[in-house]
Amino acid sequence: MIDENTKKMIGDSEMVLIGLGEEFRSTEDEERNQRILEAYNVLSGLLKGKTYFVISQNEDDLIFRSKLLPFFITEPFGPDERRECGEEQWKTYMRWLAGTLGHHLCILELGVGFTSPHLIRFPFEKTLQLNLKSSMVRVHEEFPQLTEEMEETGRAYSVRSSAVSWLLDEMTGE
Repeated sequence: MIDENTKKMIGDSEMVLIGLGEEFRSTEDEERNQRILEAYNVLSGLLKGKTYFVISQNEDDLIFRSKLLPFFITEPFGPDERRECGEEQWKTYMRWLAGTLGHHLCILELGVGFTSPHLIRFPFEKTLQLNLKSSMVRVHEEFPQLTEEMEETGRAYSVRSSAVSWLLDEMTGE
C-alpha cells in the first residue's frame, strides 16, 4: 500500500525539510548499506521539483553517494575531511530554515530516535509549532510517538516502521 497521505503532504508543500537519523546509519553489512542507498534514491524521486533540505545526524557520508543534491544536505557529525564544508552547510541550512516560515512546509523525520534529539527531533517539533503552514510525518521503528501538542494540531502523524523499509515499500507501492 502506498502512503498517499505523505505523498499528498509533499505534493501540497512548497518546501520539504528532511531529518535522517540512526536508522540510516551504514554498517559493515554491504547489503544493508545498499538498501539505505536505495531508500535515499526513493526519497530523491519523491522530492523532484521541490525545494528541500536534508539534515543527517549520521557520520558515514553514504548519503553523498545518493541522487540527493549535495548542496541541500548537511551532515554535522560527518567525517573530518567534510568538517569545514559541514559548518558552511549548517549555516546554509539555518538560512534556508529561516526562509520556510510562512510557507507550506512538509517535515519528514525519518529514523530519528534519541541518539541526538537536539539536532533533529526537538528542533523539528519546534518548527512544526512555529510554522502554522507546516505538516509533519515521523517514521521510526521504536520511537514514532508524537507529543500531545503535535497531535492537537492535526498537522502531524507518525508511522511505526523502519524508515528505510517504509521508503522502499510504502513509498514505492511494492
